[in-house]
Amino acid sequence: MVELDIVIPLYNSKKILPKLVRRLNEWKNSIDFSFNVIFVEDGDVESSKSILVKAAAIFPHRFVRLSKNYGQHTATAIGLSYCTAPLIATIDDDLQHDPFEIEKLITCLNETESDLVFGTFEKKEHSFFRNLGSTVLQLIFSYEKVDYSSITAFRLMRSNVAASFKKSKKPIVFIEEYLLRNASKKSTCIVNHSKREGESSSYSFWSLFKFALKIIVFHSSFLLNFIIRFGVVTAVTCFFVGCYFIYKKVVYDSNEGFSALIVSIFFSTGILLMTLGVIGEYIRRIWINQNELDQIMIAEDEQL
Repeated sequence: MVELDIVIPLYNSKKILPKLVRRLNEWKNSIDFSFNVIFVEDGDVESSKSILVKAAAIFPHRFVRLSKNYGQHTATAIGLSYCTAPLIATIDDDLQHDPFEIEKLITCLNETESDLVFGTFEKKEHSFFRNLGSTVLQLIFSYEKVDYSSITAFRLMRSNVAASFKKSKKPIVFIEEYLLRNASKKSTCIVNHSKREGESSSYSFWSLFKFALKIIVFHSSFLLNFIIRFGVVTAVTCFFVGCYFIYKKVVYDSNEGFSALIVSIFFSTGILLMTLGVIGEYIRRIWINQNELDQIMIAEDEQL
């Protein structure tokens, strides 16, 4: 008998939530096992609790509301910390991940004896900028020999994969790094990817850019490696440029202009400030972590 928990992060979901509840109810009536849903509202101003209270008679679920907007990955991690079933699925709130497709993930998990299965799509129904951002991130991580090409927010995992989230209540920038580290065997399964229901995605170009930058800074060594390589190239270039000016001075007794000196000073100062800024951000994150200033505040938690 399958025992399943489903984690669904919510943000600006009040209009689409009734359709999601109906779809979950349709799926519930077509299967021979039960499931429990953990809805995690990510600091939304307009709460969806009133809709979920009415849905309590349809299927059991838990409502968790975070005190502010921490992001989808953090909301998902908080939902995982409440799960108790042997199998756990995660889906988005916009019906792009159809609950009926979860059965495909369950079949794949059992057949492959995997700990974690990602539902992958033949055609993604995301916006152009979101697909472009995903492609760029995959290229960056492939440079570090890490393959994130098949990961999606439509996942099915065994309870041991999510066990580490029960011990921590800290913000998560990129949950996949933790899931992949905890899963000994991963696999993928082709599923349908529907068009988004309701309003357009809350992910603007700027928010996607900030999210990508956080992943690059806090979940990869790309910037540090870039600074090291850029510093080496700059040092070698400056060495040969310096040798050239020394040669001109000794051979031709030339007097170089003041503007060249100012440009070189500003250029080297800019590199130093950029380097210190990146290193300073890493140190700031360490300080925040050591003082536990990044604990997630849960405003409401109720079994409905």
